[in-house]
Order: sequence, then structure tokens, then C-alpha cells
Amino acid sequence: MNSSSAGADPRVGGRAGRPVEVCYLLPNLESGGTERHLLSLVRRIDRARFSPRVVTLFGGGPIRDDIEAAGVPVHTLSPGGGGVWRTFRELLRMLRSLPPPDILHAYLQTGDIYGAAAAKTLGIPVFIASKRAMCGYKTGHPLLALLESEANRVANAVMVNSRAVAEDVRRTERHLDNKMFLVYNGIDAHPAAEEGEAARPPADLKLPPGAPLVSYAANIRDGKGHACLVEAARRVVARIPSAVFLLVGREDGEAAAVRRQIGSMGLERSVLLTGSRSDVGTILASSRLVAHPGWQEGLSNAILEAMAAGKPVIAARAGGNPETVADGLTGLLVEPGDPAGFAEAILRLLLDPGKAREMGLEGRRRAAEEFPLSRMVSSIERTYEELLDGRPLSCAV
Repeated sequence: MNSSSAGADPRVGGRAGRPVEVCYLLPNLESGGTERHLLSLVRRIDRARFSPRVVTLFGGGPIRDDIEAAGVPVHTLSPGGGGVWRTFRELLRMLRSLPPPDILHAYLQTGDIYGAAAAKTLGIPVFIASKRAMCGYKTGHPLLALLESEANRVANAVMVNSRAVAEDVRRTERHLDNKMFLVYNGIDAHPAAEEGEAARPPADLKLPPGAPLVSYAANIRDGKGHACLVEAARRVVARIPSAVFLLVGREDGEAAAVRRQIGSMGLERSVLLTGSRSDVGTILASSRLVAHPGWQEGLSNAILEAMAAGKPVIAARAGGNPETVADGLTGLLVEPGDPAGFAEAILRLLLDPGKAREMGLEGRRRAAEEFPLSRMVSSIERTYEELLDGRPLSCAV
């Protein structure tokens, strides 16, 4: 524990019986895996024991309305320039204006670094950093690696979402002794389509009737493998001309290159970029299978959502993907960056719908039994109480 919490009375249920004040800190509330994870957490956390609020450093985003609808206050720093120091001063001002946090739980690199500095300055009793992706983003950025290690020094605990991330963080960062704890992402299982029911894709996509759909939900940025999937699509469409690939997600840094690639291959009718959508569940229900070529994933919510929807998943054998996709049982694992391997795996399941359905149902069972949302929330709640009480971490890894 930090010196600021030394000698504190146990506070399960909060000081003097009040709920524990938990402040979540992250860059923004755009529609990404981390933001959706946080939304699921604050919707389910026990309000009798914990009082959650969210602070963002650089603006809101579409998830903000959902968090506020769950009765959780969201506070955003004042917009404007001024760089790092102005942002830090604004963060301190914001935190001082709120009920004093018992726990400051930060997400993503920027949240971890600013959060550690704020926790140390303000003497916040418990600070938690979170690592949710493989560490390739630090390559060529030694200052970032140093700052993240210093954030670990301040942290009482460091949350990871897969064993692969834990191993990578240990390899690339410092000050982690006895601090890391593992909480897998969670998902609510929902009823699969009835036997024989033909789910229809969203009408606005104007897809050909009966087209076999392959979907991939991920923001289009580095590490997500969209270029690999487009090349795989070229090979698949050569065998099954009616196949359509739906790339669902916000168009970030790699989008222009992916659009050029699609155009150069003449795949404009076969590979569609849909942008961010609120009806991903409908897209999943209408898909034959889900592809996931990303190689920097910690533990992909998109994969869990596909499994919960009863869809087989073809994923890169990288990051936390092998911890969710059981190769040959709930889907297939392919070496990262191997478009021929992805094409072969996709064709195998498109041409064998019985096997695809069998894998999808097994994936749904695995999602419900191994990755329930209730387990994710209860594990985090238990860890908060352990940290406040000075007990060993039961989820340590």
C-alpha cells in the first residue's frame, strides 16, 4: 500500500458505512473495447458498496450517454490547449472538486500515467493501473515505457485482462512485483437464433439476399490486421463470389490505406467498411462467422461477443486470442499476418456450415461458462476490497 493508506481502517462498504468512492480515469469515451468494458462494469457494480464516477482527460464520446444513463456521473476536463502540464493541473482541480476518491482506477496508457501522478500528488489511498493490450505500441518509444514503469511504481495494483498481457508487461515494464492481478473481460450470453431461423442483416447495408457474411468488429487502426483480412477476402471471393466481408468500426489511422487496398483489388462490392454502428448484434446474428486478424489484443470483447452470439471465430494466434478461442472447438487460430491461412480457414467453415454451427454453439457455451460478466464484476469488486483492507490479491498473476 502507499504511505497515504498506511494504518487506514478496513473500509469494506466504505468509511463509516458509506460506499467506497471509485473514480475511473481514461482518455475519452469513444466506442472501443476499453470503454465498453467500463460501461459494463459501472452498470453492474454494487452501488450499496461502491459509488462510481468517471473522469475523462480529452473529451467525451458516444459511450458517455450510456454511462450517464446508468446513473454514473461523467466529468470531462475543460477543453483547450496548454499541453501536458495544463492537463495535469486541470485533472488535479477536477479531482479536488469531487468527493475524495478512495480508489482511482485508470485505463489505457495516458490514464495510467496521469492517474499515477495525480494519485501521488493528492494522496489517494488506492491507485490501480490497467494494461489491456500487448506492448508493441511501446516499440521505439522509450519515454513511454519509462513513464508506464513509473506509474507501476506508484500503483497499488496493476490489472491485466489476459495472461498474454501479463507476460508481455513483465517483459517490457518494471516495478510490478506482486502487483498484477488478472480479470478476464466478461460478456452476457444471449439466446442464439432458433434452429433454422435466418437472421437478416441491417437493411441499410443493401446486401444481396443470402450472401454469406464474414464480419469483423474493430476500429481500423494499427495492430488490427485489416489489410491481412482484405487480402484473405480476395482469395475467398475468388472461390465464393457471393461472400461479403463487413468491417465494422471507427475509421482511424489505417482506414485510407485499407480503402485503397480494397479499390486496387476491385473488392468494393465484397468488402464493406460500415463505420461505427449501434447494431453490431444484428450484424453478428446475420454473419456466418467472425474473423479477427488483430495481433495486439489483450482480450478481445469482439471475440467474446461473437462467441456469445453463437458464431465461430477465426482469429490470429496472438495476444490473448488463444485464451478465448479454443482452436478446432470454438473456431480456428491462424498465424498473425497470414492472409492465405485466414482465407483457408474462412473457406473451410463457409463450405461446411454444419461444422461452423457446431463450433458456434460450443463457443456460446464457453462464453457463458468461462467469461460471464458477473464474474468479471465480482472479481473487480473483491480486488477493491482486498486493496482497501491490505489483504493479498486473490486474482494475482
